Amino acid sequence: MVRLPKLAGAPLICLSLLVHEASAGGYALPYQSAKAVGLGNAVTAGVQDPSAVYSNPAALPEIEGNQILGGVQYINVVSGVKNSGRNSRNQHDDNFIPTLFANYHIPSTDVTLGLGLYTPFGLATSYKPDSFTRFGAVRSELKLFYINPALAWRPTRFLSVGGGLSFVHSSALFSRSLFLGAGSEGKIRLTDTDNGYAFNLGILVKPDERWKLGMTYRGRVDLNYDTAKVKVANSAGAVETGRSKGTQLPLPPVISMGINWTITPDWEAEFVYDYTHWIEFRHLKARFNPAFLGGTLRGLFIQEKWKDTSSFRFGSSYRLSPTWVARAGFVLDESPIPASTLGPSIPGADTLTFNAGLGYQRNNWKVDLGYAAIFYKQRSVSNNVLEANSTSTLTPGRDKYAVFENFVSITLGFKF
Repeated sequence: MVRLPKLAGAPLICLSLLVHEASAGGYALPYQSAKAVGLGNAVTAGVQDPSAVYSNPAALPEIEGNQILGGVQYINVVSGVKNSGRNSRNQHDDNFIPTLFANYHIPSTDVTLGLGLYTPFGLATSYKPDSFTRFGAVRSELKLFYINPALAWRPTRFLSVGGGLSFVHSSALFSRSLFLGAGSEGKIRLTDTDNGYAFNLGILVKPDERWKLGMTYRGRVDLNYDTAKVKVANSAGAVETGRSKGTQLPLPPVISMGINWTITPDWEAEFVYDYTHWIEFRHLKARFNPAFLGGTLRGLFIQEKWKDTSSFRFGSSYRLSPTWVARAGFVLDESPIPASTLGPSIPGADTLTFNAGLGYQRNNWKVDLGYAAIFYKQRSVSNNVLEANSTSTLTPGRDKYAVFENFVSITLGFKF
């Protein structure tokens, strides 16, 4: 018999609601341009294109002319869970994410405007409905879209500051199987949308022509899913519908610090340190109205207990000719997810990433291509996320998670 936790005296079935594809940094997507991908996202101080709206708005005055930059990110994730000789593979392998950035230098002033449309969090996982992981997750999605106007001011050639305000739109979907006891099971599906606001701030200091120091802060956003549509099917297939409220999902604040060094006129390098405040993500909860399954399913409460993380990024570029630039980088990234709460909807782990990229510029046009190979540390955990509410015969403490990720980005830019 499975003992269910209590929430304000209501019987609960614990659900892993979070919606996300595998990622070392929780459900964050730090890359917003092909150049950033090629440099391991070590661009906090040295960014010189309109994606500075995201990377560091204080760098907007560094951009040559007025530019527009558009692109697409392709993410391919190979991930799965093993237990007792069985393998449950994530079916949601391929993801495409568009980005668009622009800047405008106001004539006869020290002010530059910027605009970004991008996705810094999200992705998805999907498992077969009959997989042994179905009691942890079947389908999970989080889709976000930021509209981020920004402004920067350069009072001297040594210093610039900038900031922006983002409108955030999100949609979430989650489905899984329910263990109903005595070998029977049901299904549950939740969907909702929410809007919010975020801000970002940046500063850029140039002690001399060879060094740049950059720092940014991206603020927290709380997504409140208070009108989620809920569908529950019992073991006979009968469907009940209702609503849930009280579910909050944080998008954590991030501090980035970077130092950029122009080694020669053709060669530069940058180191960036990121600190992400994931510790605020302690749990997920929700109340159902009305209660389902004869009043026995009235809400959910699940512990997450995430921790703060650090990321260490290094990138370097070398100009091969007046038109070609080569880039490379690597990243060490921590996972915020403790072993006690790791599950199939978010199979995160510490990662080592190798990055490479090329840039081509001719007249007012430029094309950039970036690639990242993201190697996840294999994790074997001893929690009961899958075993506690399952009709399958699983070996306790033998859930093995393995992930590999390909990240490809291409951007096209034009200078007016």
